[in-house]
Amino acid sequence: MELKLGVMPSNGGADPATIARFVRLLEDLGCESVWAVEHVVVPDEYDSSYPYDPSGRMSLGPHDDIPDPLHWLTFAAAHTTTLRLGTAMLILPEHNPVDLAKRLATVDVLSGGRLLAGIGVGWLREEYDALGVPFAERGARADEYLEAMHALWTGAPARYEGRFVSFGPVHSRPRPVRGTVPIVVGGHSRAAVRRAARFGAGWYPLGVRGDAFAELRAALRDECRAVGRDPDDVEVTMRAPGNRGELETLRSLGVARVVIRADPNDPVGVRDKVRRYQREVLGV
Repeated sequence: MELKLGVMPSNGGADPATIARFVRLLEDLGCESVWAVEHVVVPDEYDSSYPYDPSGRMSLGPHDDIPDPLHWLTFAAAHTTTLRLGTAMLILPEHNPVDLAKRLATVDVLSGGRLLAGIGVGWLREEYDALGVPFAERGARADEYLEAMHALWTGAPARYEGRFVSFGPVHSRPRPVRGTVPIVVGGHSRAAVRRAARFGAGWYPLGVRGDAFAELRAALRDECRAVGRDPDDVEVTMRAPGNRGELETLRSLGVARVVIRADPNDPVGVRDKVRRYQREVLGV
């Protein structure tokens, strides 16, 4: 199986010329996808601990531009033809699911079905507070929101009755190109694994390696079988490892895509990094 290569911008940025140059370059280099991050706001100070760095702090800060990922990807779609367009990750409980279903379907249609909707529940309580969204039960909200969005994409008319959202009968168009927007569930908790098995076209565990990943991968297979799904139907994406040995281990565990980070402001650096990774790690 040939592994897909995705790229995530290593910093924020909203300069139109830079974004257009960046995504066209990725497509020209044969990259499969680009992944945009989301933070609606970044608190000046926060007590929450970022789970993917020992410092507990994320690299993005108050002075970084962090554009809305769906607007960013819509712009990227207009400058490319084959590049898949991923979010890593939409913080799902911070959104109204009825509104978000429309936005996701619209980007999917405008891009010709290239959207990969990566979703997570987030970790930054202070961001939730700024949006007036309860931080507690965010996992339960995420599950319900995924059910509600699927109902909007497939129902004619759509109906849904839940604890956090209720509607119907209603119609939401346009419909996604393939009937539903592919959901890529982000996270390395057992709850994220269960969510991926129930709702995911993909799973993107963040910040895990080695035995921890192998255990979660086995858990995903078990959860898929428990709900009557073929585990191989859930495409696994991982942060790119640094050498071919690690990559082959991931491949043996069924990883389908790896994602590297690159700086959109440095096109020469992007080209060199992608080509080097393709040659030295992917072996293509």
